[in-house]
Amino acid sequence: MTRIKITIFSLLAFSQVSSAQLINTQGITKQVENIEKTVDRLEQKIIVEEVKEPFALSEMPALENLITEPLTTLPKTLAIGADLSNPAFVEVKLDDGWRAVQNQWMILADEQTKQTLTGLGAMINSDSTYSGLGLSILRFTIPSHLDSKSALAKHLTQEAFATLDRNHIYTAQSQTPQTAFDTAHKPINQSLCTTTARIGMIDSAVARTHPAFAKAKITAKSFLTKNLNSPALHGTAVAGVLIGEFNTLIPLLPQAHLYSAEVFYRQSDYSQGATLSAMIDALNWLVEEKVTVINMSLAGPDNRILNRMITAAIQKGTIIVAAAGNEGPAAQAVYPAGYDEVIAVSAFDNNLKPYRWSNRGDYIDYSALGVNVITAQAMGGLSKESGTSMAAPVVSAAIACLLENSKNMKQSYRDAVLASLSDQAIDLGPKGRDPIYGIGAIQGIGSKSK
Repeated sequence: MTRIKITIFSLLAFSQVSSAQLINTQGITKQVENIEKTVDRLEQKIIVEEVKEPFALSEMPALENLITEPLTTLPKTLAIGADLSNPAFVEVKLDDGWRAVQNQWMILADEQTKQTLTGLGAMINSDSTYSGLGLSILRFTIPSHLDSKSALAKHLTQEAFATLDRNHIYTAQSQTPQTAFDTAHKPINQSLCTTTARIGMIDSAVARTHPAFAKAKITAKSFLTKNLNSPALHGTAVAGVLIGEFNTLIPLLPQAHLYSAEVFYRQSDYSQGATLSAMIDALNWLVEEKVTVINMSLAGPDNRILNRMITAAIQKGTIIVAAAGNEGPAAQAVYPAGYDEVIAVSAFDNNLKPYRWSNRGDYIDYSALGVNVITAQAMGGLSKESGTSMAAPVVSAAIACLLENSKNMKQSYRDAVLASLSDQAIDLGPKGRDPIYGIGAIQGIGSKSK
């Protein structure tokens, strides 16, 4: 369009110069008029084309329909740490879909196994004795050509091989991002009891400066290595359900002493992971601190070492409660919830309907409210959270209340406590135990009314 205007101006100038000579200016003027008409038509066409959108904004699909993978989807190989050129470790996606620390394994320790691994070129990352659990574990990194159970089986004794497994990564079981919450909303929690007992959680950090924890008693310890920091989103939400008190947020256990074991590190803006090695360190610490009930709102694969450590903790008298998982009704069992000795908790909403992403299966023991649960938000204020992560602490709190009047943590008493918890459960869904609600819903202590 600029070129056309320049041409017009040039013709006009030429016509003015030529008028001093004996040239037919009338003919030139007619040519200019024709050109101007042509320019007008071109300008109208250009304007229409410029205004016309490639497609109407109202016809764009919803944003969630444009997302082909969950926000928590991670690359197959992920360096962990602030300095990616020198990461704390590298996690990888395995062939079975689970994630683990690259080339890193764990096994029950003995001198012969240690010598064998060293001879294979393995680097021993740690050789730890867990006094609280009464077990010793070797954590080692193996050369890539030996990075499989089948390859290692050729070099280990049958007894040692039976305890071998990867240093797997486990994830938090909260499904939806935190959403700001109107504090005028009716509260959904109520205190279950006033026990001063110790209750533990293996999770991320807790934002202890949040006003919800101003009166709370919290002992925290990090089990992250190489200066990794634990994010506070998930741990703050779980702790908020247990002991948080702020505006309409009512704690389940207002006087309990929370022991917070920090194991989660940042994977991305939308996900966080915990290594099995950090989880074991945390579990050992809680047992040493004589914490009676431990909440684990996390999930991952079955693992021989994890199974051994969970069993050892329970034999010491500890009761472990875990989130059943947010993989959906058709998903396989996740762990530690999938172990027989662990109390697995599924989630339902305010209408007692199953949470649509909650795992189902014969391993579900109980269910609790886990949808739009009001809790503390790490950045301040309150929020709503959904997931089996929010349901598990309800059952943990209920068990802590039932334990209040007893100092005896023998296995027989553990069974009695769980029998009492079953008496408190509200039978939902099909009559009797079912794969959705388990034995039933836990909504309070001392009353079975809905």
